[in-house]
Amino acid sequence: MLPNNRASVGAGLALAALLAIAPVLGARAAEPAAELAALREQTIAAAAAAQQRERNLASLSRELDLLRRELDGRRRGLDETRVEQAELLGVIERLARNPPENVIGPASPLDRIRGQMLVTATIKELRAEAQALAEEIERVGALGTRIDQKETERRQEQKELDGQHEALAEMAARRLARNRKLASDQAEGEKRIAKLGQDAADFGELIKRAEAEADRRDKDLLSRASETVAKAKANAPALELADPSRPKELRAFDAADPAPRMPVVGTALAGAETEHPPENSNQALRLAALPAAVVVAPADAQVIYAGGFHGYGPSLILRHGGGYHSVLAGLGRLDVAAGQWVLAGEPVGAMPDAAGDASGGKLYIELRRDGRPVDPRPRLANVGGNPGRGERFEEQKVRE
Repeated sequence: MLPNNRASVGAGLALAALLAIAPVLGARAAEPAAELAALREQTIAAAAAAQQRERNLASLSRELDLLRRELDGRRRGLDETRVEQAELLGVIERLARNPPENVIGPASPLDRIRGQMLVTATIKELRAEAQALAEEIERVGALGTRIDQKETERRQEQKELDGQHEALAEMAARRLARNRKLASDQAEGEKRIAKLGQDAADFGELIKRAEAEADRRDKDLLSRASETVAKAKANAPALELADPSRPKELRAFDAADPAPRMPVVGTALAGAETEHPPENSNQALRLAALPAAVVVAPADAQVIYAGGFHGYGPSLILRHGGGYHSVLAGLGRLDVAAGQWVLAGEPVGAMPDAAGDASGGKLYIELRRDGRPVDPRPRLANVGGNPGRGERFEEQKVRE
């Protein structure tokens, strides 16, 4: 169990028994657990690569948008000066047919000199205007070429990203299957937890119900493990033995370095831009993301709820250390199930795949501590790479 302010009574009663049966439990689950750990690291690396490409794609899209705006502005400028352009070209054409010496005609030497000076100045100004017009037309053509090149680059990035998304979904499916194989009771627990979303009125109540269900699951795991394996001596955390899918190392959520990461590559939206006001408008965050964008765990956690919830769409509640819970809602697909453990940066799902739409949806994010909403903005940060995991969750010490 992740550390919180309440020690599990079931864990305390079963601790001594589980410490005695550790060798047998460990040998039985070592190989599948190692496979799961390897899958975790693979999915974390694949998710990081996909999110980096999503950033590249978003940057390309922004650049294309700016280029198109500039092109539209320059084209409007040319359109608005068509009359002046026609007059300029007409004058140049007439001068070409009638050179300056023919225009001036017979006159006194002084008038002829003045006329030549005036014609020369006029021709110079006309040439400057013609040159500026030619350069502007050239810039418009160059912008169009650059936009075509960037659009080709964007399509290639999108093609590569689609391939990464597909590969990541397959890896996540294998990881989920391995989790379910290690946790034999997970399918039954998923059904019970799915019903919680139908009964809870808001996320606060849903967290309480899901937390209670997760505690019951932990007690059941401890009870079954202590009843089925012979006694032996060992020295390891109780739940790590009872649940072989649990990672060996879990980073504390409130550790200052590194900060929890942003779950999705996206742009923060103001409250007025959301489809409906969040439950806690000052303590929630919405991010507009690309279609099918990867959603990752902001920090090490256990999934205690996975399912739909009251118009928010597919939603997740992650239980971290220190009494923290995070809510991720509005996903298009869930790649994890209730009871599953995830590490920071591990993919937990994807945003809706809105074909033909520039926006893949809006991810709703809440952070709660001891059931009370807190502002997630100061705590979330974009963290590249896969940070080390030397710092563990502090295990709740339970004495008989």
